Amino acid sequence: MKKIAVLLLVVAGFSGYSQNRKGQFELMNQEKHQLLVSFEIPEQTEEIYSYYYNSNQDFKSFVDAHNLQIKEAFTWNEEHFQSLRESAIKYSKTDEAVLVLKGMYVINNELPNEQLYQLAEQLERFSFVRYAELNALTPIQPPFIDIPPTTPNYFQNQGYIQADPGVNMQYVWNQGITGQGIRVRDVEFGMNVSHEELTDPKFSNQPSLSSAGDPSWIDHGTAVAGVVAAHDGAYGVTGMQHGIPEYKLFTEFTSAGYNRLLAINSAINQSVAGDVIMYELQTNGANSTSSSPNFVPAEYVNSVWDVTKAATDAGIHIVAAAGNGNQNLDSSSYSAYMNRGDSGALMVGAGSSTTTHSRLSFSTYGQRVNVHGWGENVLTTGYGTYSKIGNDSNQSYILFAGTSSATPVVASCVVALLARAKASNYDLSPAEIRTILVATGIAQGGDTTKPIGPLPDMQAAFNYLDNYLLSNNKIDAIPINVFPNPATSELFVTFPEQFADNELALFDTVGRKVLSLKNYTSNTPLHIATLKSGMYILKMKSNNAEQSKKIIIK
Repeated sequence: MKKIAVLLLVVAGFSGYSQNRKGQFELMNQEKHQLLVSFEIPEQTEEIYSYYYNSNQDFKSFVDAHNLQIKEAFTWNEEHFQSLRESAIKYSKTDEAVLVLKGMYVINNELPNEQLYQLAEQLERFSFVRYAELNALTPIQPPFIDIPPTTPNYFQNQGYIQADPGVNMQYVWNQGITGQGIRVRDVEFGMNVSHEELTDPKFSNQPSLSSAGDPSWIDHGTAVAGVVAAHDGAYGVTGMQHGIPEYKLFTEFTSAGYNRLLAINSAINQSVAGDVIMYELQTNGANSTSSSPNFVPAEYVNSVWDVTKAATDAGIHIVAAAGNGNQNLDSSSYSAYMNRGDSGALMVGAGSSTTTHSRLSFSTYGQRVNVHGWGENVLTTGYGTYSKIGNDSNQSYILFAGTSSATPVVASCVVALLARAKASNYDLSPAEIRTILVATGIAQGGDTTKPIGPLPDMQAAFNYLDNYLLSNNKIDAIPINVFPNPATSELFVTFPEQFADNELALFDTVGRKVLSLKNYTSNTPLHIATLKSGMYILKMKSNNAEQSKKIIIK
């Protein structure tokens, strides 16, 4: 497949590697923590800890004196790791971000928090330590706000699917795009694959669920999955991109315990360029306490930023919740985080379900937040607070809310754009997806001094994408002539004979396909007398070539 090399409209930032990343660790009360160390990458990339242990006597003495047990944070499939490096070079011209992952190690000793804190301070004194990090081993609640149900219907009340105030996914469906060929991953606690909407084999928990902390948090993943990919049938709800071939959830909490970073890494380890990973995650922000956690994006944590940057550099699409902490990421409290630069993730805030498109009070905000989705009234699967048919949890539904609901709404828009481009044999990069959604979205209303970005508008996004692919020679344009225009009863299309193997379609202004032909012969009549008066879009595809023309029918 082709690959766009141009970086559109994306705000440039520091790479995050030359920045001073030290001194950003902290303890979250008295919870049990794990100490992670990120080492600089030497010229050789194998057994990096051993390299420093054997080449630096001071470091060796320090490790031995404290009897530290240091092991790699992740176990990588080497073949896949090498493919990520190759994809990073293809998409980002460098594999630096991917190599950083090889330098992450954890201290495996069972030590009290105070001692771990002291070790972190001491480790950061070594010049080849990029940063130390203290990660709480207590699960962090998902970015979900519970809002009581207020509406009585199912598909009819999936307003987020329709046009403004929704994202107009119906327009996408009208053009036959339901996520074909695009794989989705979700990082959080788990989902109920026995739910009547999620029984298709394409849904799975990785690894299979055995224990996942708070049982209600499992339904959080059930709700997210329903927004994206619930079955398209005569009951319940319909997923925004229900035609995707694979939906895997990577669990933070298993029988082996809680490990968020491992869950993210596992998702990346099973992803390639063009896949979509959702971070249904938030973390404790600046000045957090147990009673006021100040939730912000998961990538506020140094190591999560690093693995995210590695994935997006390699062409994997990360769609991340901004968090429900009402935090201003542009404030001085978050300057160290912002100075790392842009991880490449598409950051999602929570907006209203009305045409005001205003920020909801709980949503974290700032220039880092790229777009927003509905943060309320998103009818989907799970929980049962909207309805629970026969008191059966497998027939339960909820009005979902928070940046939790906003993220899958936006992720579905990403999937749709990828599928549309893939149909033209073209790969969109994470930067290009962001550009399209930001450039074509419906502007945020209300108090715009607390920015959460626009709401995606899929009709505008598809039109932008089609024009972009043609006008920038990303796909070949078919030289066609359409006449008469305006037309009444017949329409003629002429083109060179090498495009005889073709598909021709006519769409109305809301994206409904009203006429479709295969292998249309140049200059033969198209009978349009039965169509209503108005404007239409004629589209023709032949191999990797396309063309579109506006048609007026009287």
